Amino acid sequence: MQNVHVIGIDISKKTFDACVMLNGKNKKNSFDNNSMGCEELISWIKEFGLTDPHICMESTGSYSEAVADCLYNSGYKVSVINPLQVKSFRLSKMIRQKTDKSDCEVIAMFCLQNCPVLWSPKPRENKELYEVNARIDILKMELNRLTNSLEKEIINKIVANSINEEMQFIKDMIRKLEQEALNIITNSQKLKRQYDILREIKGIGTKTAMTILADMPDVSRFKNAKQYAAFVGVTPSHFQSGTSVKGKSHISRLGSRKVRKALYMSTIVVKNHNNAFQAFVNRLINKGKPSKVIIVANMRKLLHIFFGILKSNKSFNQNLAFHS
Repeated sequence: MQNVHVIGIDISKKTFDACVMLNGKNKKNSFDNNSMGCEELISWIKEFGLTDPHICMESTGSYSEAVADCLYNSGYKVSVINPLQVKSFRLSKMIRQKTDKSDCEVIAMFCLQNCPVLWSPKPRENKELYEVNARIDILKMELNRLTNSLEKEIINKIVANSINEEMQFIKDMIRKLEQEALNIITNSQKLKRQYDILREIKGIGTKTAMTILADMPDVSRFKNAKQYAAFVGVTPSHFQSGTSVKGKSHISRLGSRKVRKALYMSTIVVKNHNNAFQAFVNRLINKGKPSKVIIVANMRKLLHIFFGILKSNKSFNQNLAFHS
């Protein structure tokens, strides 16, 4: 059954706009994006006497997280949705206008018609792990940029020394952050257990295990392994119409690029060195599948396995993973 009372919120850095859909009419208001603004939003919502309203907003990182936390802690039902879903919904409704005022109304309409899954905040340790892991990735990108800058044929000696010193500093910071990530995991019984069972799979390294725990939502938010894999964007996307139009299939890529990148590197190792996957790989080879298709199939298989072991809190079982 659809919610009678829904609220759409469009969030920007300094402000956010809210739209209440009530008895066929829309009530809108703007608030500052801070703790005081959130309190004013809650007071404004209470003025309407709404019955168990469903509040929706787009995922905009730190800008939306504080508002979502505030509303969740106040007892409201909150959904944090992918901006691409709202964009597609807007196009389907042929809505041409795009302002903050119209955006919050579109989000409210989306909430009313689709009743998206409810959101709940990550535990503090998961948030900290995400922050540390994200910082490591940024530093590694900068380290790679500096390494490339040293490959010039002609480079000033002082400049080269400066770059080398900066690279050494970044390497030291990466080591400190990697240790901090391990400390966060070790100090959490749940994270430690999840990390250990992921690492038990031959070929799954520290970076991949950390990325799965830091960037993926808790498995309880997904109904099945297919949804879990779809979140990463490794599910197949087909293009076909009638009998005459048939495009080449590819992975959707509508998901976390960061998780796909970490998973890809582990998949290469698993594919070549994990005996548990050999029969699966050989079967795909015998079917004439290209190398890239085999890699993606293994990425998807790994995500299904991750979902299973994290959901059941049990170690990897080859017989269960590859049963016919």
